[in-house]
Amino acid sequence: MRNVLAIARRELGAYFDSPLAYVIVPIYVVLVGGFALWFDDLFNANVVSMRGVFFWSSLFLVLLVPAITMRLFAEEYRTGSIEILTTLPIRDEELVAGKFLAATVLVWVGVLCTLTYPITLAALGVPESVASTTPWLLRMVNESGLDFGEVIGGYGALFLLGAAIAAIGTGVSSLTQSQIVAFLGTLLLALFPFVVGFMLDRVPGGWVPIAQYLSLSFHFDNLARGVLDSRDVVYFGSLAGLGLHTAVHALERRRLA
Repeated sequence: MRNVLAIARRELGAYFDSPLAYVIVPIYVVLVGGFALWFDDLFNANVVSMRGVFFWSSLFLVLLVPAITMRLFAEEYRTGSIEILTTLPIRDEELVAGKFLAATVLVWVGVLCTLTYPITLAALGVPESVASTTPWLLRMVNESGLDFGEVIGGYGALFLLGAAIAAIGTGVSSLTQSQIVAFLGTLLLALFPFVVGFMLDRVPGGWVPIAQYLSLSFHFDNLARGVLDSRDVVYFGSLAGLGLHTAVHALERRRLA
């Protein structure tokens, strides 16, 4: 575990020593806020709901997480520093886990930056008729109309979605030394199953259960409604496991080559 944390600190330092973290996270927050306010008219819809924010948050995770993960191994291959890393007394699994952890933490930082939306919605959703003697926090929780079960489920779904795409990106980055190829590969692998969820009405009846299970957006929407289903958690866990296994396998083949 110590090696994993050391690698994660190294990668996080690399993110914040470069402009990447300071560009990706603000872009993510601005895009989510801009689209939620422009297309969903979040604060003028007369409905205290986070569903619009969660939709845009999930979509832009699919588009921006590949930019975070594309450098994880591709940059090491390009500069040749992977040769140094593979000679250190660390296992391939620890190297992959450390890099994945760093990317996931950065993704989650971006997600947490959107917490201002449920707080603002809860504050604005409190009716003026509610007695001002009631503690402010209790008024937000009990009287705002915001479903906090949905909020918790939505953020849990965003964390799982971000981690799953980060794992896919880790696996793709381990297969190439080109960051552009790693970005596009991760984007396609994440975007296609995400879009499938919006095309279920065009899928032949017999294939609908399969399409639903393969769809990122279908599983995300289930959790974002505040419904905890183990099948959705297993789905995201399976995607993460597959991506990380791919990265470990790629490193093992490189050692043997």
